[in-house]
Amino acid sequence: MRIVLLLIVLAIIGLTLARWLGQPPPTSRVAPPPDSTAAPAVPTRPQELKKFEQDLNRFMQDAATQRGRQADPP
Repeated sequence: MRIVLLLIVLAIIGLTLARWLGQPPPTSRVAPPPDSTAAPAVPTRPQELKKFEQDLNRFMQDAATQRGRQADPP
């Protein structure tokens, strides 16, 4: 009797996993806009590090502002 119950439970788990794994992955809800700017390029010389830091900070602030506008439409 225990073996029959174990087989039934395993069959249910197997069917659930097969159904769950057989589905396509969920699509992302918010796709990045095509006009979004790319992240700044990593500097190759140490002298460019300060400018890179400023560019990266500006990029992060712009991205946060853009996400805020998308989350709170007027």
